[in-house]
Amino acid sequence: MKLVDNTIVRAAVASFAAQPNQATALEVLRSCMFGDLLLDTTGSDAPTSTGFAPGARLQIGRGTGPDGKGALLAFTRNEEIARLHPPGTATMSLVNPATDVLELAKSQQDAWLYIDPAGPTCAVSAAEIDFALRNPNNEALKTATVDFNAGRIDRQAVLDLLRQDGPLLLGVDETSQPGKVGFRATGMPDGSPGLFAFTSAPEVVAHNVADAVMASTTEKVIEIARDQGYSGLVINPRGPYLAVTLAELNA
Repeated sequence: MKLVDNTIVRAAVASFAAQPNQATALEVLRSCMFGDLLLDTTGSDAPTSTGFAPGARLQIGRGTGPDGKGALLAFTRNEEIARLHPPGTATMSLVNPATDVLELAKSQQDAWLYIDPAGPTCAVSAAEIDFALRNPNNEALKTATVDFNAGRIDRQAVLDLLRQDGPLLLGVDETSQPGKVGFRATGMPDGSPGLFAFTSAPEVVAHNVADAVMASTTEKVIEIARDQGYSGLVINPRGPYLAVTLAELNA
């Protein structure tokens, strides 16, 4: 079994701790829209090979936020859990998709989600979690763009996902020209216009905090790009990003 070591979230948290501001906080939030996190279940009954037995005690580590309100604790690796306990403690952890951890914090009405509370740390507020979860999230496509840029999958695998009608979002510019709205766009490698597209709402505002979020689908976004004269899409411009042409998607 591969141990969880979410280096992407941990790096984002370290950047926030070094320079706490809106931009670094959004980096943490967008990094939590895919991948896994750990919950501290130290002191719980041990699971069997088929899971927890009926009536087993499951104890999930909790704390308090900067305002004294309740916080769910989450961790990027087991070593971060061990740092919260006396040396030699037999710690336990439970692997969860990061988005499920956000959902758990929301369902429990936690005011905060503390990530790696032994430090460097970042507290994600309930309002930020609600914003992230009330909009669609294409976790599979986000994961694919990261894996492609890391050399773990080929370009065709990402194109195949884009051809499926999954969630996709657009950033809407409501401020550049008074009375007019438009989609965020850029130049493709060949100089032709490319439409920015995003896998989650935190990706949109991490790119430009002033933008509104428009929920859509891959099929509709590709149709918008075609109808409005764009030659392709740039997925998640904050990175890792991927530029794809409509010709590739039509192949």
